[in-house]
Amino acid sequence: MNLLERIKKLPEDWKRIITVAKKPDKDTFSMYLKVTLIVMAFVGLLAYLIQLVLAFII
Repeated sequence: MNLLERIKKLPEDWKRIITVAKKPDKDTFSMYLKVTLIVMAFVGLLAYLIQLVLAFII
């Protein structure tokens, strides 16, 4: 499949994805939000701790 055929097929693929996808309910959305925020906070804390350790080493 060449590039032009793939580009022509994109709207059809997007339409299929949108028809299959469904909007999450409030509980599912809040769970995803909490998990995302916890992971972001963890990664930020980890990055800060690494930066702090490296600042004292160097």
